[in-house]
Amino acid sequence: MSTPPLLPVTNQQAVQSQPPINTPAFHTFFSRLSTSIRDGLSQRRPWAELVDRSSMARPESLTDALSRIRKNLAYFTVNYVAVIQL
Repeated sequence: MSTPPLLPVTNQQAVQSQPPINTPAFHTFFSRLSTSIRDGLSQRRPWAELVDRSSMARPESLTDALSRIRKNLAYFTVNYVAVIQL
């Protein structure tokens, strides 16, 4: 009979001796990430403006509809991302 394969075992001393992530690059990354998120959220448009039915009208042509969709997506991008995240 052959012996069963060995399972890998972690060395507790090796795990504990690893330094925590406390490098300048790590801080820079999270600082930039935080700034990016704040900047993105500052571009959010008012929700009332997004759902205002009085500003909606039927487009006159397909090209007009596509133009409106492109402008709408660009203007309300942050709002749409927030809805998708829910």
